[in-house]
Amino acid sequence: MNRMASVLSLAVALAGCGSTEAPTLRAAPTAAEVHSPEGHAAEGHAPEGHAAEGHAAGHATGPQPTRVLDDGARLFGAEPQGLPSTALASIVANPAQFDGQPVRTEGTIERVCQAMGCWMELRAENAPAVRVPMAGHAFFLPRDVAGRSATIEGRVAVQALTEDVRRHLESEGALATASTLSIDATSVVIR
Repeated sequence: MNRMASVLSLAVALAGCGSTEAPTLRAAPTAAEVHSPEGHAAEGHAPEGHAAEGHAAGHATGPQPTRVLDDGARLFGAEPQGLPSTALASIVANPAQFDGQPVRTEGTIERVCQAMGCWMELRAENAPAVRVPMAGHAFFLPRDVAGRSATIEGRVAVQALTEDVRRHLESEGALATASTLSIDATSVVIR
């Protein structure tokens, strides 16, 4: 409720900045809306499950953190579970060893989905970037966080992308689409 009041106050303040129209406020999409077949059809593609509403809502308001930590870092997604840290370079060097396992790792954000913020590519020194989808569209990242450091928790997956999914991701700016390695993030802390 407090967040809604803040958003409403911001919208009213922005309306006075030269606009004669009141802004249109949109709530973030629910998981059901993001994954609905209607949303897939409206957008014209189904590979990653982006609903047209989800894209519009992400552009209108931008993803908000779950909370801001005491040090100013922003948490997106679920609260971290406190898993022991594993070097991203170790996961990249031997993905089969970690396949299906929950991990905590960190690196530098190379790029973020420019359509919605539903994936990022995370890189560690001397290792190629790794695809990091956001828990089946459960949350999204701001599109302007490339270059920042991130600590993530999620489940490692080793699976080749279909051609349709690869093309879809590349249309959103992804480069790490040849790799079979990804980490499905449940928690992302951006510093």
